[in-house]
Amino acid sequence: MNNLYLAPVGPEWIDQFNKTVDNRVPVPEDAPDDLQREDKIRLWGTGDGPQKRSFFEDMSSGDVVLFYNNGEFIASGRIGTPFESDAVGEAAWGEPESSFLFTITDYKRITLDRRRIGRLLGYSEGWYPRGFVEVSNDARNTLLQEYNSIEEAFQDFQTEEDGGEKKPSKPDDDTDTPREHTEIQYYLVQLGLRHGYDVYVAKNDKNREYDGERLGENCVESLQLPGFSSAATDIIKYVDVIWLEDDHIAKLFEVESTTSIYSGILRMADFAVKVPNIAIDIRIVAPGNDEDKVRKEMTRPTFDKVLGNAEHCDLGFLSFDDVQETYETVQDAGPLQNVF
Repeated sequence: MNNLYLAPVGPEWIDQFNKTVDNRVPVPEDAPDDLQREDKIRLWGTGDGPQKRSFFEDMSSGDVVLFYNNGEFIASGRIGTPFESDAVGEAAWGEPESSFLFTITDYKRITLDRRRIGRLLGYSEGWYPRGFVEVSNDARNTLLQEYNSIEEAFQDFQTEEDGGEKKPSKPDDDTDTPREHTEIQYYLVQLGLRHGYDVYVAKNDKNREYDGERLGENCVESLQLPGFSSAATDIIKYVDVIWLEDDHIAKLFEVESTTSIYSGILRMADFAVKVPNIAIDIRIVAPGNDEDKVRKEMTRPTFDKVLGNAEHCDLGFLSFDDVQETYETVQDAGPLQNVF
């Protein structure tokens, strides 16, 4: 299960936050080798100390972090790569003691009142985060009384703003616009339906519209997968599009921008751990000119080790153009013998 971290950003640090998290920074030369292939990263960290070291040593890629400033939570994301380096702390902020560092993926600006998060975690009315902290097991269990998992809470936080109004989430990379993402989802939905599959749309996307049509129209409303644990089902509730044959998964599609590709593969890796013997096709769908970057992410050692053991899973890449061209072909000529 993912950990949840709370990171307050004080008034004296908000400019640095905007510089190294909001806007991203070039990779410092003392950062780990696996980051050196990136052009820019979102970077944050915390100072030394026995308790913070304990929090840091518990940290793993994919854990959720919420950033707090001036009475509200202002941003959310996932831990990318945690690493320790006083040299990078010095280079980034002139603070070598800020040596417990981490990159951030799936980053999004949000607006969540501290009292809502406090209630979800079972804290008192006047609570606010006073320092970088890993949420305790007791607080996490309180959160799980409302959500099935930290992952579900994270997805909800990223689509909830201004007191609970649901809005389409803004991707982490401006090259993958909300409309473009929804358009590709729509094509995948229609292709699945035309080829006789039952189709499931991500829980937080099914009510989005493309050209006046709801993405979840004519699709199954929930996943009913015999033999799957609730933990396994919870992981894939937010997969963008799923094609099903009766009660069995045929294909999973994650539509991603290059900066959020990590989350899609992470979700697939988590799922493969829960059901290692399942035979499914997994497709990461992204802009064609980003194929090399996506494939590098797909071959990270973290994912390769897990997905390599899932012998019956086939992880592959699809470009936006592939999806659109296939959709247009099917519109003109009818269903294909094989699709994706």
